[in-house]
Amino acid sequence: MSIILMLLFFSLVTVNISFNEGCIESERQALFMFKQDLINHTNRLASWTLDEDCCDWVGVVCDNVTGHVLQLHLRNPLSSPADLYASDADHEAFERSKLRGKINPSLLELKHLSYLDLSNNAFEGIPIPKFLGSVESLRYLNLSRAGFKGLVPHQLGNLSSLQILDLHADHDHLSVANLQWLSGLSSLEHLDLCNVILTEVSNWLKVLNTLPSLQKLYMSGCQLPQVSPPTNLNLSSLAILDLSFNSLENTWVDWIFQIKSLVSLDLSCNSFRGCIFDGLKNMTSLTHLDLSFNTFNSSIPDWLYNLNSLQFLSLIGNNLQGLISSAVGNMSSAVSLDFSRNELEGKIPRSMGNLCNLKSIDYSDLNNNNLTGRIPNSMGILQSLQLLHLNGNHLSGEIPLSLKNCTYLMLLDFDDNEFHGHIPKWLGHDVPKLEVLILRSNKFSGYIPDQLCGLDSLQVLDLAYNNLFGSLPRCLSNFSAMVKTSGTTETYASLAASMWSGRFFENTILSRTFVASIMMKGQMLEYSTTLDLVRSIDFSNNNLSGEIPVEVTNLLGLRSLNLSHNLLTGTIPKNIGLMGTLESVDFSLNKLSGPIPESMSTLTFLNHLNLSYNNLIGQIPSSTQLQSLEPSNFVGNQLCGLPLPNKCFANGTIQTTRNRRGENDKGFVTDWFRFGMAYGFVIGFWSVFLPLVIDRRRWRSLYALFTFQKNLGNR
Repeated sequence: MSIILMLLFFSLVTVNISFNEGCIESERQALFMFKQDLINHTNRLASWTLDEDCCDWVGVVCDNVTGHVLQLHLRNPLSSPADLYASDADHEAFERSKLRGKINPSLLELKHLSYLDLSNNAFEGIPIPKFLGSVESLRYLNLSRAGFKGLVPHQLGNLSSLQILDLHADHDHLSVANLQWLSGLSSLEHLDLCNVILTEVSNWLKVLNTLPSLQKLYMSGCQLPQVSPPTNLNLSSLAILDLSFNSLENTWVDWIFQIKSLVSLDLSCNSFRGCIFDGLKNMTSLTHLDLSFNTFNSSIPDWLYNLNSLQFLSLIGNNLQGLISSAVGNMSSAVSLDFSRNELEGKIPRSMGNLCNLKSIDYSDLNNNNLTGRIPNSMGILQSLQLLHLNGNHLSGEIPLSLKNCTYLMLLDFDDNEFHGHIPKWLGHDVPKLEVLILRSNKFSGYIPDQLCGLDSLQVLDLAYNNLFGSLPRCLSNFSAMVKTSGTTETYASLAASMWSGRFFENTILSRTFVASIMMKGQMLEYSTTLDLVRSIDFSNNNLSGEIPVEVTNLLGLRSLNLSHNLLTGTIPKNIGLMGTLESVDFSLNKLSGPIPESMSTLTFLNHLNLSYNNLIGQIPSSTQLQSLEPSNFVGNQLCGLPLPNKCFANGTIQTTRNRRGENDKGFVTDWFRFGMAYGFVIGFWSVFLPLVIDRRRWRSLYALFTFQKNLGNR
């Protein structure tokens, strides 16, 4: 018995020693040489020193028994600031954290390396190293968005064990002359060639047909030539297919409908037209379908609503016409529906209430949806609903009481409709998770209910262009999310993670669903992925009166405050300078009086300020921000000092040159001059803009078309 115990002891000691061998010295030297050729502005690789075990280095994973290096995780640790309106600081931090330099062939010493991720770095135009094709142990290779340029080396075809290959390019920096090398990757399950130019590759589909294990294929923006499909299609394992942004046409797609295993299909941003493909009706395994931004111009066929497995359907930006059939209620698995930017008309079907799994509905429109009537009460049955976009239609009536049952609502956007009545008080307590509430450009009347202050998660509140009256609520400081100077923990990003899995839908349906158009800096801006960073209040163009409550200065995280075109009186709160994150303030066309508070000069992020046409007096405070603004932002007051041409006396009053003929004559001439200028402005303004106001749909359509074409050109 003692002999057995002794043997057991020695075996445990041997195992313990083997688990603590550390990394192989030759591999540590190879990694250190690799580091020497990298430029690392943020010192990400500070732990990579020769006096440390390389298995403890950041990004290095070793075998616990042998000590061999198995994995290198060197992707950029920061996520790309995808939103156009992300801060300069976010963009700068992302760029600085990128690795630069070149790839040292010392990686060939890592004979057991199975995982290499260099994505989201900046190798600044160097080609993908050919020697990577000799690291035969690789099973995972991710070089996406890493700044590589030139031809993809055919030597990668030697990686016969490779299961995942991601070459997603920056714009069109990578290309392939011949794709035949792919047929050597017999184990490949995941292939991403997005933005890799394949214009000259006439056999791309034939080559892909030699990969029987392929499950996920991403070929967005590859400029694919339309080729004849192989006679015997051998893609029976394919589950996800992304062919977006390729200018594909109807005559070519029939082969896709033979792949019955597909669960996700993205054909967005192509040149498809006419009727939605009949071939889709037999693809009963589909859970995700994106046909957005084509030119389909038929009605939505009823059979599409009978694809019972469909969870996410996006038809954005087509010319689809007709009614939304009551058959939409058959989509029992639906989680997200997006029919925005079409020419649909009629009422929202009551059968929508059958979709008990629905979390997101988007009937919004930046050009031509024409839905009418009331929101059906059955919508209140959708207790899982989190996002409801109905903006840009002709919907009317009051907000239905039944929506109080949608207690998970996070975004409610009814912009640009014909809703009327009072803003419901129940919004403030029955929909507690609301983060974005947009009711602008409707016919709501009455007071702003104090109950809205119960929405402590609210980040965006837009009630502009209605018929609201009364004073501003003094409880505005109860908006806890606007008091904070950083993002909330429960944001759109976390919601996205729970609703979508996989990169495919992050780039397509997801990017459209989490969108809100918000008035910022004097213009309407569209926010998506950084919407959780926006804090905005817009009460402009109503009939609100009384003073600006001092409590508003407690909203330390607010980025935009627009109270223009109302009847507000009193002074600007003197502590407005405490609102250090303010970027945009508009108090124009009110009846505010008194001086501009000195504290406003401390708002270092302020880049849009409009105080014109009030009764403000005195000297404009001195600051880099205020003096750099246009004089038009201060006109219509009794102000002096830069950027206005009026100089100030020592006591802060305006210096003017008196007319010899006396004050009476000057006043007479000045009044008539102002009258003439005002009359000319009114006539000129409405002669240009009245037709656009009358034909608002055409104006919005042109704007949406311009925005889409610009985004397409920036790909």
